[in-house]
Amino acid sequence: MKKPPPSAHARYLGQQLVQASLSKSLAVALMIILISPLTAGSAQAQQDLTPLDIGHGTLMANIWTPQSQPYETIIALPGSGGDVTRFRLIAPMLAEAGFQVVALNQRGIMGSTGSLDQLTLYDFAADVIAVANVLKLDKFHMLGWALGNRISRAAALKYPDRIATVSLLAAGGLVKPLTISGELGQLLENNTLELDEKVTLARRTLFSHASPEELIRDYAASLNYWPQARQAQIHANRATPLKQWWAGGTGPMLIVQGLDDKTAPPENGALMKKEFAQRITLVNLADAGHLMGLEKPDETALAITTFLRQHSIGK
Repeated sequence: MKKPPPSAHARYLGQQLVQASLSKSLAVALMIILISPLTAGSAQAQQDLTPLDIGHGTLMANIWTPQSQPYETIIALPGSGGDVTRFRLIAPMLAEAGFQVVALNQRGIMGSTGSLDQLTLYDFAADVIAVANVLKLDKFHMLGWALGNRISRAAALKYPDRIATVSLLAAGGLVKPLTISGELGQLLENNTLELDEKVTLARRTLFSHASPEELIRDYAASLNYWPQARQAQIHANRATPLKQWWAGGTGPMLIVQGLDDKTAPPENGALMKKEFAQRITLVNLADAGHLMGLEKPDETALAITTFLRQHSIGK
């Protein structure tokens, strides 16, 4: 079973508990996580990537499955050019809470196949539905991180009868990034960068100023590069008008955002809440940036599980 890497999780969790402004219930929940680490008998992840044949391609997935049934399924999409390692901390926690997590490597990433030519967000959304069909899921939850949340919103728009809820991590799109132009692309596309250069760029574009250096260095050292896939996703995003997918359908939506996010500024979530009111559950995390699922995994996972239990498919 896959467990959260201790270098990115356990060594600074105590510091998070001290620094975060948490409600009593959240603090208790975090203590439960500390006292009860994941074990082989509680939630299981497949050790290898699972190929899912969707007809026009094959998507490689990492699947975390709770031991007990019944359970509801979350299909999770990482950010631009990113792979499923993004979910290495929060996916086991979601499985421990009773949800199956199917994290997808999209076309061109970690062995996933399929055309990368002239795509739109709706092509990637159709891939998600094809995966749901393979897994025989009538209805499921979407979890999208960064660019993955744009695909999630496009999927919820096109397939409202299949998607119960949408959870967004770093819900950008409307408000201009506060980063220096080109720096994020340099980090995610230039695999010749020295580790120290990656750390500097990651700090400037993706992480909160409060995030420990060790976490950022771990992220930078493990960064994978899928340049063709990233370019195809960038094209798809530009080819799909924002006004079409911005609302993400009409169903319940969770937005978890870091208050220090410079790539997808938190004003995005505030605007979503203002425009769509009761549809939106907005959770702002202090001392977190664009990668809150790595910076604040416990708070992020708890926000998602709380939301999903309130909007269970069975209700």
